[in-house]
Amino acid sequence: MNRQRTTWSIALGMIAGITVISLPFTASAQQHEKHMNAEYSVTSATELNFDSGVGTIKFERSEGDVMEVSVRAYKDDDTVFDKDGNVEDAELVAEQSGDQLTLRVPNQDGIQLDWVIKMPKVSRVETDLGVGEISGDLWTTNIQIDLGVGEVDLDIYGDYKTIKTDVGVGDSSIKGMGNIENNRFLMTANSRATSSGTHRVNVDAGVGDINIHVH
Repeated sequence: MNRQRTTWSIALGMIAGITVISLPFTASAQQHEKHMNAEYSVTSATELNFDSGVGTIKFERSEGDVMEVSVRAYKDDDTVFDKDGNVEDAELVAEQSGDQLTLRVPNQDGIQLDWVIKMPKVSRVETDLGVGEISGDLWTTNIQIDLGVGEVDLDIYGDYKTIKTDVGVGDSSIKGMGNIENNRFLMTANSRATSSGTHRVNVDAGVGDINIHVH
């Protein structure tokens, strides 16, 4: 049994004693689906926050001063979530205060959300996801990612000062440029990287895997 299978076996065993979670992977039959799309003007001073419960978040680098956001809300036959969850109630809400912009879907109980975010260069990106996967590529900026259960698999482009990753149960890896240390102790793991840039990247996961590739 490879390391990833071992990690997930341990993780699922721990979770089973607390609650039942449906991981947001391909569903066999969908009951309802809703698509939400929006564009937002951003600058190099913009600080972004994305808040989601269960699903996926995929980042794509873009140029210019417009961020494109697409969110797919859905519920499937295999889900064990509350059957009263209503996809039609899902709405993408933007809250702005100065240079800070927060995007969230308030009514997401019983549904899953798949985000695709085409993002230009900004000052800071903060992402919170309960269960699922965060992936894609980002311009290197100040990044804070918090994930409960799942996987982070990101390619970052540009200069950075420090990258720190911590996993409670699972594995962690940083690859690419700079001085890198990948450490593992029993079920926990962390990685550290330093370079001559200015940006700080922090990624934390309760259970799962973190993979960061620097370009």
